[in-house]
Amino acid sequence: MLIALKKLTTLLEQAQRTILVTGAGISTTCGYPGLAAMNKIALTDSEFHAPILKLLTNRYAQSHPQEFYRMYRKTHFRPQALPSSSHLALAHLEKAGLITGIITFNLDYLHTLAGSKKVLEYWGSINENFCVAHHHSFGLEYLVEHPIPHCPFDGSLILPVFVLRNMVAFKKRVAAGRALLKNADLVIICGTQLHHNFPETAANIVVINDQPLRLQQEPALFIQGKLDSVFDALLTTLPST
Repeated sequence: MLIALKKLTTLLEQAQRTILVTGAGISTTCGYPGLAAMNKIALTDSEFHAPILKLLTNRYAQSHPQEFYRMYRKTHFRPQALPSSSHLALAHLEKAGLITGIITFNLDYLHTLAGSKKVLEYWGSINENFCVAHHHSFGLEYLVEHPIPHCPFDGSLILPVFVLRNMVAFKKRVAAGRALLKNADLVIICGTQLHHNFPETAANIVVINDQPLRLQQEPALFIQGKLDSVFDALLTTLPST
């Protein structure tokens, strides 16, 4: 791994615009199950017993608010989770000027909690919640304090933004992400199998993952391993940090 880390260090130091693309794998050490694990929780629950995507629909949540919030707190909503050392390392690299921005497919808000400032959450996060009547906004703390949260202004149910939108990504955020990728000269993909459309880019691509990815272009570097170990080691090899 040492040779790979040295190559990654060189790529980072030479790049002018580095973009990170992250998925569930960066958060599993924080206590967040991946999508497959969440689906298993949902399917094996004695009362819900359905695929996880059924839970994340506006119609189901409004029709069954008590059951929705029971399962939501069992799967996606884990406000006690703390950022992993990978999250913290990326925030450190951004502060050092080595990362231009982060695109994440995650809902857990952990990049922001870690201190990263330039984060595009394609579907939103557990910190973005709105009442269904007038879209008053509430952070995750309000959901912590209210088991089945209702708006104090109009009394309507409060739901996570990605449930209100039926897991449809924000077009403006996706467009902003594509612009970042188009202008990047280094893209680091980590903790995701990229089941989403990934645009072609002229940038060098680095993949840090348990398994290789199928991409339209050959990565400049593939590092197979646990993200926390890789990023912890990377910080020790970068003299500028």
